[in-house]
Amino acid sequence: MVLSERVNTVASAWAVPVVVCALAWTGPAWALQFDETRTDLRVTLSTDYLHARGATLLAGRYGGAWGLRLGAWVSTDDMEPAPHWVAAFDHVWTVGKWRAGLGAAWIDEKTNVNGTRWVFDVSLAYELTRQLFIEYRHHSHGSKLGIEADVQNGGWNLIGVGLSFD
Repeated sequence: MVLSERVNTVASAWAVPVVVCALAWTGPAWALQFDETRTDLRVTLSTDYLHARGATLLAGRYGGAWGLRLGAWVSTDDMEPAPHWVAAFDHVWTVGKWRAGLGAAWIDEKTNVNGTRWVFDVSLAYELTRQLFIEYRHHSHGSKLGIEADVQNGGWNLIGVGLSFD
C-alpha cells in the first residue's frame, strides 16, 4: 500500500463521523426532533383518586421541555403527617396534544402514601385547547422497582385540570 492510499483511507474514516457530528448541530437535524413542547406556565389543580382520596394539590410548572414545578397541598383530609409542599423538576415530551413527563420531586413530609421525601414524578397530559388540559401525575419512590422496598409506598395518583399561560 502506498502512503497516499493510507492517508486517503484514514481521511475517509474520519470524514463520516465528522460529517455526522456537524449535521447533528445544524438546523435540519433539529427539525427532525419530534418534541413540540413550548415554554409556558402551567397551573394545575389535581386530586388523588386512589391512596389518599380527596387530597388536593395546587401546582405550577414553568419551562419548556425541562421545567420546574412548585405545589402546595390545599387539602390532605386527615392524613398525619400532612404534606404541605412539593418541589420538582422534570422533562416532558410533547407530540400533538399529548405530553408525557419524567422527573423527580421532593415532598416535605414522609407519609404512608409516598414513604420517602424524594420520589419519582411521572405524568401524562392531554391538551383540550391551547390553554386547557387534563393531567395524570404519579409520585412514588419506586418500591416496585426494588428501591427501598421495605418502605410503604402506595404513591400519589393525581388527576387534574390545568391552565396554560404562554
